[in-house]
Amino acid sequence: MTIDNKQRMHLFFLTAICALGGLLYGVDIGIIDPALPYLHRATSLTEGQLSLVVAAVMAGSILGSVVAGMLADWLGRKPMLVVSALLFVGSVTVIYLSQSFVPLLLGRLLQGLSGGVIAVVVPLYLAECLPADRRGRGLALFQFALTAGIVLAAFIGNHYLGNAELAIQAAGSDAVAATAAADHAWRSMFMAVVYPGALFLLGCLFVSESPRWLMRKGRTEQASAVLGRLRPGSACAAEVDEIQASLAEERARPTLSRGAALAEMLTER
Repeated sequence: MTIDNKQRMHLFFLTAICALGGLLYGVDIGIIDPALPYLHRATSLTEGQLSLVVAAVMAGSILGSVVAGMLADWLGRKPMLVVSALLFVGSVTVIYLSQSFVPLLLGRLLQGLSGGVIAVVVPLYLAECLPADRRGRGLALFQFALTAGIVLAAFIGNHYLGNAELAIQAAGSDAVAATAAADHAWRSMFMAVVYPGALFLLGCLFVSESPRWLMRKGRTEQASAVLGRLRPGSACAAEVDEIQASLAEERARPTLSRGAALAEMLTER
C-alpha cells in the first residue's frame, strides 16, 4: 500500500500527537518524585497527607481507565482526547495554585484521571486510525514516549533542584527565604509540564475522529472522508467493507451484563 505525501503527513501528525499523550502520562507518573522533598519542606502537610498526594495520581488513573472506554464509545475518541488534555492542563493549574491539602489532592487526582484516559483512549485511537502495517510501530512509540515522559520529569526536577539548592544555601539561616525557595521549586516543576500539555490540547483539536467510531454511529460518509486522508483511494473502500463486517459481527454477539463481561475477561481459556 503506497501513500502520498499528504496522507503521510496526516499519519505523522496523528502519531506525534498520540506520542505526546504518552509523554504526558509518563510525566504524570514521574514528576512527584523530584517535587516531593521540596513540597514536604515548604508545606505543613503530614506524612500521611503527603502519601495521599503521591498515591492520588494512581487512584485517578484507575478511575480514568475504568470510565474512559465507555465514554469513548459514547462521545467519540477525539472528544475524549480533548478531555484528557483539558484534565492535564487543569490539574497542573490547580496544583500550582494550591495553598492547602485539599486542592493539592484534587489536582493530583485530576492528573491521574488524565493519565488513565490517555492510557485507554490513545492506543484505541491509534489502532483504529493507523494502517495495519503501522499499528505496531504507533503503539510502540506511545510506550516509548511514556517512558521518555518519566525520564523528562526527572530532568525537569534536576533542573529546578539545582536552582533551589543554591537559593536555599544563599538563604542561610533565613528560614522564610529557604521555605520560599523550596515552595518555588516544587511549583515550578509542575508548571514546567503545562507547556507540552497545552501543545497536546492544541493538537487534539485538529486530529480526525476515528473512522471506526464514525461508522459505528452510522456516519459512513464521514468515515470514508477520514480514511481518504489516511489511506490510498484503492484501500479505502476495502477498509470500509472490512469495518462494516467487523461491526456487524460485533452486533450479532449476545449482549453480556457488566458482571458477565468482567467474568469473561477473568476466565482462563
